[in-house]
Amino acid sequence: MKKEQNFECPDPTTDVKVNTANRKVAINDYAYGPADPRKENKEFWQEKADIWGTDIDDVYNMRCGNCRVFDVTPWIQDCIGPVASQDDDYFAVAGVEIGYCRIHEFKCASTRTCDTWVAGGPMNSEIETEDIEEARERGDL
Repeated sequence: MKKEQNFECPDPTTDVKVNTANRKVAINDYAYGPADPRKENKEFWQEKADIWGTDIDDVYNMRCGNCRVFDVTPWIQDCIGPVASQDDDYFAVAGVEIGYCRIHEFKCASTRTCDTWVAGGPMNSEIETEDIEEARERGDL
């Protein structure tokens, strides 16, 4: 895997205000959550099951960490930086991977989800990143 030489970090990975604004949109418009994935949150997960037409046991496994647009490429990880510098204390919880949502353009936690979850992730190679960017340009995302 080789990062493009002209690669620039997406603004939300380096600008807390932009990241927070985009995350707020994801929470309000696409039900990004749950607020605390360490809790049971049955109501939250049941709403997802209803939206996706499946049962709650399946939905428990539909998380950002395995979403097709959850970007954990090495260069995005370089942009995000160490967990200690994140703007959300939840990110410091053990077992939570931080990636970049290519649809909603914010740093997200692997243990959460949203209404626009896409099977087939995470994105962890240059080819996948290029595929997603091409889909965005076509208007498919």
